[in-house]
Parts: sequence; C-alpha cells; structure tokens
Amino acid sequence: MISLIPRSRKSGLRGGVHADADHVALAVVRRSRGQRPRLEHCAVIPYDAKATGIPGLEAAARSLELDRMAVTAALSYDDYQLVMVEAPDVQAGELRAAVRWRLREAIDFHIDDAVVDVFDLPAQERRGQARMMYAVAARSAAVARCSAMIAPIAPGLESIDIPELCLRNISALLPQDQVGVALLVLEPHHGQLVLTRQGVLHLARRVEFARLNAEPGDGDSAIDAAALALELQRSLDYYESSLGQAAITDLVIAPNSPRAATLAADLGRETSLRIHLLDLTGVLDCREPPDADMQRACLYAVGAALRDDAPAL
Repeated sequence: MISLIPRSRKSGLRGGVHADADHVALAVVRRSRGQRPRLEHCAVIPYDAKATGIPGLEAAARSLELDRMAVTAALSYDDYQLVMVEAPDVQAGELRAAVRWRLREAIDFHIDDAVVDVFDLPAQERRGQARMMYAVAARSAAVARCSAMIAPIAPGLESIDIPELCLRNISALLPQDQVGVALLVLEPHHGQLVLTRQGVLHLARRVEFARLNAEPGDGDSAIDAAALALELQRSLDYYESSLGQAAITDLVIAPNSPRAATLAADLGRETSLRIHLLDLTGVLDCREPPDADMQRACLYAVGAALRDDAPAL
C-alpha cells in the first residue's frame, strides 16, 4: 500500500519479504500471461530480535536475485491498524487528509505517528448505503524500520503492504474465489479472516481468540470452535446482507497444521460450510514444492510476491 520509487526490474518476477518475530521470509513469484503463478523460490532466515542485524539475510537475498526485480514487503500485524470508514465526500486529492482526521479517535496511537492510506471496497449493492472504504494507519517508525531493513537487499522495493492484502492475493487464486470464499489464517493468538470474490477483497476481520473465552497457553491460544463459528457466521451474514453478495459456502484454513486440521474438523461439526486446508502447491506451480513448515513461514511473503497491481501505500 505504501508506494516507493519504482526501480528497474526483471520482467515477470516479483519478490516478497515479511519479517516475523523470529524470522524473515523471502519469496519470488513469476507471472506469465495465461498461466498459474509459479513460486520460484522461498527462504526463511531465523534471527534474534535482540541482536543487531540479521546474519544470512543479505546472502539469501543475493541468491534469490532480489536486486533484479520489483519487491513488495509486508508489515507485521502489530505495525498498523485497519479501520473500515465511511468514505468522505471530498475530492480524490483530499481523501487521505480527510480520512486521517477521522482516524484520530479510531486508533490506539497518535495520528501524527501514522502513515495513512486508503483502499476502496466494492460498491455496496444495497441502495441508500454509504460508500465504505478501508483506512490503514501504519506506525511511521515501523514503515521506516521495514524500509531500512529491506531496501539495502532489495533496491527494487516498490511497496509495503499489509497482511490482509497479501492474503487477498492468495485467496484470489483459490478456485472457490470465483463465487466467493472465506480464508482464515491462524496466528498464535488471533485468526485473520478475509472474504474475497473474483480477486476483490470484500471484508477483512481479525478475531482475537481470547475474546472467544479461550484460555491462552504457553504457546498458541486454544480456540473455542463453537464461539469462532458464531463469529464467522456474523461476518458471512454481513457479507450477504450489507454487501449484497451471494452466500459463501467454502472456508479455507491456513496454514496447514495439526492445529488447523483439528479446527477444521470442529468447524465442520459447528457449521454447514465446506472446510478445506490451504496447500499452496494446489494454487501455485512450484519449482520446489514447499513443505507445510515452509508454507507456514512464507505465507505472507508469498502473498506479497503475488501482488499484481500498480504500486500503492
């Protein structure tokens, strides 16, 4: 979403970078007209957040030739807030300033410390409804930190996206996306839900597992499937009733793991949805098919590398 100055790039290739709490993930995707995207490379470089620098990152980026292509980075969830707002009735050039004013009371950090951008939602089908859009308030320090880490290893860094848009890029490849699909990504303590149809993001929602009366453990939070099913249904109802879309009948859960498999079985009993586990090899051609652990670590980097529109944010 955050646009940077485009550089020369290797045709058809785009890199994606995502830094998590203990690793940096890199991915390279090739797009060719009329063919499925091809995952050329992915790599994970572990690091200690308390240490200075990330040993091995420069060498990994060099081996993937990130300096020869356009690159999109993905922020971490703690680095921004995503808010659905009513679109201000102003000229396009005044939109960000008007939205910035509205965000002052909607975010939990000072607006002066935020980089703000917006992206449209599809036009509402119901007459009389206000035009809605998503506003992103990213912490300025986080954007600067992300750029400072990645720009030296990827001179073609063009844009910095949020995870929801990276997931939109992956969801758009699912066969169920033609009629509408829900993608739920399990993080340690929350679930990130995106609803897409024909490559368009209609709804993004974060569900905190602690709010579902689940008791957090030492690692991942437990998930109350019955409570989560209710939250999913609320989102799907909003998608139908407020956005005027046909009912979604498929839910895809990622990353593929024993935790996801258990939740899929539980949600299968709690809902009438068809439940699937995401396997990137089913939607991407892959030079070397990544195993489940690599898919989990590189999910957002792959989503960033799948960006296929003009630079934004």
